[in-house]
Amino acid sequence: MKKIQFIIIPIILSFGLIISSALISNAMNRANKDENRITVKGVAERRIKADKALINIVISKKSDNLEELKKEIAEREKLAVDVIKNLKISENEYSIGNLRVQPNYLEVSSNTKQTPTNSAEVVVPAKISNYDGIETISIVTRNIDKAEEFYEKLSELKLQSSNIEINMPEYFITNIERYKRDLIVDASRNAEIRAIEMLKVNNNEIGGLKNISQGQFEILEDTEDIKRINEDETNQIYKKLRVVVTATYLIKY
Repeated sequence: MKKIQFIIIPIILSFGLIISSALISNAMNRANKDENRITVKGVAERRIKADKALINIVISKKSDNLEELKKEIAEREKLAVDVIKNLKISENEYSIGNLRVQPNYLEVSSNTKQTPTNSAEVVVPAKISNYDGIETISIVTRNIDKAEEFYEKLSELKLQSSNIEINMPEYFITNIERYKRDLIVDASRNAEIRAIEMLKVNNNEIGGLKNISQGQFEILEDTEDIKRINEDETNQIYKKLRVVVTATYLIKY
């Protein structure tokens, strides 16, 4: 009986080794197939100057009298427009939005009451306490180098009225698609260079591009302009555009 056991155990072990060897061989074949390609990411960045600026002048007023509110906002609008014209900003570069009025109502514990003759409820009209009015004048200019000067001059309006706010200039790149195309080309070249450098380690070469896809596209804050380094990206004249692509190349052994 012991003799039979000694014979069976080696057979089982041998069979297990054969199966393990087959599995390892199969895994190596799959790995070799996967190693016939390499996937890398390519990155491209470019510092671009904005080509459009936006400055908003916000006029606001609170009043108990609606007509008085309209009159005072109209007076402040005239002040702002006079400064705009003195800055030689053309009429097609600015627009005056509609006056928006929000009535404020008195707080009441209940807006209904009961009549003495029956239990029917009568709606009590809410009473307006005052009005909030707001109007926005928007300046949109392609004269980027003058936008900061416009902002500083317009800010002097706040000395004449506490109800005028001048928002910091916001800068935009309108022809962003053109730069995006160029960046994708540069990122693709960067991916190819990375693949070549990685394969040099084992004396291999790229055998051709299998596929490529665009990944993340970002508009980032400019870190080169020391004067504006702490400002938000929207308030910076220069932007950093960044594109990432993912490319897979065949390996030439």
